[in-house]
Amino acid sequence: HGQWNGRQILPADYLASATVKQADNSMNALPDWKLGYGYQFWVSQYGYRGDGAAGQFVIVIEELDLCIVVTSCMSDMQKVLNIFWEDLIPNLNDNALEEDPESCSELQKYISNMKIQPLSGTVEGIPVNRIFRFKNNEAGIQQCEISFGDQCCSLVFQTSRGAEHLRAGFGYFEYSIFQLTDTLPHRVAASARWLSPDKLEIETMICDGIYRDSWTIDFSDHEEPLKHRDICCCFRPLKPRLFPDTVTPGEYS
Repeated sequence: HGQWNGRQILPADYLASATVKQADNSMNALPDWKLGYGYQFWVSQYGYRGDGAAGQFVIVIEELDLCIVVTSCMSDMQKVLNIFWEDLIPNLNDNALEEDPESCSELQKYISNMKIQPLSGTVEGIPVNRIFRFKNNEAGIQQCEISFGDQCCSLVFQTSRGAEHLRAGFGYFEYSIFQLTDTLPHRVAASARWLSPDKLEIETMICDGIYRDSWTIDFSDHEEPLKHRDICCCFRPLKPRLFPDTVTPGEYS
């Protein structure tokens, strides 16, 4: 209630008002987005919460003396809350759990191995260096050249700002500084795999944010060979659809 170590940092009556319904949002469809909105807080089925883009939560349930903090990258934010309401809260207990070393060890092992895996695949592709030149677009992307090394591939975009390089490893992460249509450059991790002998997939992840990108290059498609899909794209400039003017063989194809 606005106190920290016995000191009143914020007025208690302000926080009481901030965390209850001040604005009507009953027009929303999802259960936890239609119960009322306070001052930057949402009223939940249990307690109140602060929301961030793509599943960043702080949930406070005072009557249970409970605070839940979540970082994630997903579009279905209601699904996360449902897990707490249906699985966590009904199983809360005032008594401590009995010791269970086996389950504890299993949990620690699971947590210690949690990491994002690079793309992997068994299909062998036909690496062909190519240059794709694009029609005028709002992002100022003029062309993209793809080339291949022994264990990685590289996309070089020519934009109105100059050249931007994106490297991706086959079965491991390559790191680049990349911006393209984002407002600022970011360090990104990228991996690649062949979906078929003439179709390449590249997945990139921004290291300091939630955004991910999936690029598919279909060397047999002369209409729209380069396709892009945003994952967790909240509040992010979208990349344009890129249609080539011409498809030009690269120097080494």
